[in-house]
Amino acid sequence: LQDLARRNVTNGAVVVLEPGSGRILTMVGSATDGDPAHGGAINMALEPRQPGSALKPLLYGAAFEHGYTAATPLLDVPTTFSTNQGPYAPLNYDRRFHGVVPLRTALASSFNVPAVRTLDALGLQALLEMAHRFGLTTLSDVESYGLSLTLGGGEVRLLDLTSAYSALAAGGELSHPYAVARVRDQQGRMLVQ
Repeated sequence: LQDLARRNVTNGAVVVLEPGSGRILTMVGSATDGDPAHGGAINMALEPRQPGSALKPLLYGAAFEHGYTAATPLLDVPTTFSTNQGPYAPLNYDRRFHGVVPLRTALASSFNVPAVRTLDALGLQALLEMAHRFGLTTLSDVESYGLSLTLGGGEVRLLDLTSAYSALAAGGELSHPYAVARVRDQQGRMLVQ
């Protein structure tokens, strides 16, 4: 957090899971000790939050199931979509467009425009179905999602998102997170494990 303080970051959370088993190795829900000026007692590992671009690998996983490959060319060009809320014109983080890029490059570079275009081509249900298969159960307000879902337009729990990525590391096998409590006495002797 000290390294991010100049960007007004005042709190953080971390979840570390063992891929394949789901064992929680580390989970810190907040770094503020309940300080109300910096987020209070919110457990950010369990509170649904917008994940930014972290859903893009799941989108592209759904694309693979629909015939796309890592080499499929995707367009990273200015694009405006008509939505119920009006025109939607996504931009990349670097505010540039990169023309025709292979899917692998779009994912590795986290380009927004190809991701939104892919979601538009596949349909929202394809991403939601993949996300649910990977344990992201908080993505349930289907009527409120639009094309920005792949850019963080929904909310997921960090614990669930880490579990989804753990499944990717384990070759697609989803293991549900679990914790093992360790309790020590005042002398540091292990009482329960």
